[in-house]
Amino acid sequence: MTVSIIMCAYNVSEFIDRAIQSILAQTHQQWELIICDDASTDDTVSKIKPYLTDNRIHLYVQPQNIGYLKNKNHAFTLYTGDLLTQLDADDTCPPNRLEKQVEIFLKHPEIKICGSNFQQIDLNDRPLESVAYKEDFIISKIQDNYPFWFPGLMFRPELIREFGLFSEYFTGIFGDDNYWAVRVNRKYPIYFIKDILYNYRINPNSLTNVFNNPRKLIVMEIVQKLIDQQRNTGTDWLEQNQEQEMRSFEQQLLNNKKLMAEKYRLWCAKAIDKNDLKQAKSLLDLSFNLQRTNPATLKTAFYYLRRKLFN
Repeated sequence: MTVSIIMCAYNVSEFIDRAIQSILAQTHQQWELIICDDASTDDTVSKIKPYLTDNRIHLYVQPQNIGYLKNKNHAFTLYTGDLLTQLDADDTCPPNRLEKQVEIFLKHPEIKICGSNFQQIDLNDRPLESVAYKEDFIISKIQDNYPFWFPGLMFRPELIREFGLFSEYFTGIFGDDNYWAVRVNRKYPIYFIKDILYNYRINPNSLTNVFNNPRKLIVMEIVQKLIDQQRNTGTDWLEQNQEQEMRSFEQQLLNNKKLMAEKYRLWCAKAIDKNDLKQAKSLLDLSFNLQRTNPATLKTAFYYLRRKLFN
């Protein structure tokens, strides 16, 4: 079975070599790697080009930046394989990843989607965090928290035809793959492999760690609302094209001063960890303006001051 691997790239020059090499090292060699670059401004594309001598690797460069989600949806129209999966351009996977996942589809023709255990890695590929499981299992019901990393899902292309691509409602934020998996899991069980087959890099410059949109602060609440609707009614506002209902729910969250104060505080702490003290100060001010008496915000303020004094 041939696996089509989707890799979306944007200014990942530091990591793209490691991502591609982890695919070249796979024990299962029937694959195609579809790399869609979203008009990178660094030398990402020049790092990719030497690999194009392998006719299984294909590069598509957007003429202008269209954003992660549109770029990903475009990439998913280009596959030719029997199975589909992703590898983010700053992540890696062990050599047996494809072999292990393909084996599930060969042994279980009724299975349409398969995930695996994963681990976090740092910028230097050192393992950080993972959970150990004793055996494989089937996820037959929608979960609030899934044990796999969503790009690591492998699935039959018929799911794209049945459920469509990733909802562009999530443009500018993230959570689109979580929502897509929930919709699939409402109808089909997900096979979970206990082995660690995906390495998710904690990259301070990744989409999930850069604050550039207030909606990012409430992604968890957005996805949870949709999960609850899927679980309770078998559908949700987005499936019913009731986007205005979803937007109204978002606005209620954004108007919740206590909630947003805590969200700004958490992203402030992320900015301090990245040593982005300018953004940290801005986020800290927003948190204090919404709720001045939060002890957690005071602790974060002391963290900020210590970093600023001893930087």
